[in-house]
Amino acid sequence: MQNSILLISSSAVHGYGYLECNKDAILRLTAGITTPVLFVPYAAARSEWDSYTDKVRAFFRTLGIAVKGIHTAEREGMFTDHELIFIGGGNTFRLLQELQQQGLTDPIREAVLSGNMRYMGSSAGTNMATRSICTTNDMPIVYPQGGFGGLNLFSYQVNPHYLDPDPATSHKGETRDQRLAEFHQENDTPVIGLREGAYISISTDFGTTRELYIGGINGARIFLKGKTPYEAPVGEPFVLR
Repeated sequence: MQNSILLISSSAVHGYGYLECNKDAILRLTAGITTPVLFVPYAAARSEWDSYTDKVRAFFRTLGIAVKGIHTAEREGMFTDHELIFIGGGNTFRLLQELQQQGLTDPIREAVLSGNMRYMGSSAGTNMATRSICTTNDMPIVYPQGGFGGLNLFSYQVNPHYLDPDPATSHKGETRDQRLAEFHQENDTPVIGLREGAYISISTDFGTTRELYIGGINGARIFLKGKTPYEAPVGEPFVLR
């Protein structure tokens, strides 16, 4: 089965234009698509939804693919007239709150897992695809009343924008590793620390195969409860060990 879920650490990577760092992976994901991408700008402020959609539209235009902002789409046909949904970055808490208020979390999950739609997430959109948003780096600027559960397309956690500890720094605050260790004091779910420029690609049958693929640049680090973190294989399918 073609991998139909693409989870990108960040749309903005130093030295690249918007989404350009992972353009090859996006081309593979969008192969054969003839309908507009359904873009979800809800992680941004409401006043920015149109301009955010225009930014995404400009990128996909280079691939010969149109884009429709979900905030301008009719509910009828939303999940049948589009072959790919892309949830962009911004604040993960704001994104989840809006999806809950619009009653979109279940329909998106069903559309993707049924094979009717492919899924692409970047940053907050990557957090949203996972079991919960509990490993986001964002501040809780709003409180999603429906809880912190994500779409659960990918039953692990991801920490986008993962930063390795810097032994040379004089900063004494918590490292990303320490925060993920705290997560594992309360939770058992594996976490993938996804560095800038890296992506995760899986198929909708991940729940059965448990097989994932990490590509792009800079790679990722795997965090399992009670085990020493290790570097993820890059460029080949693998299963967590």
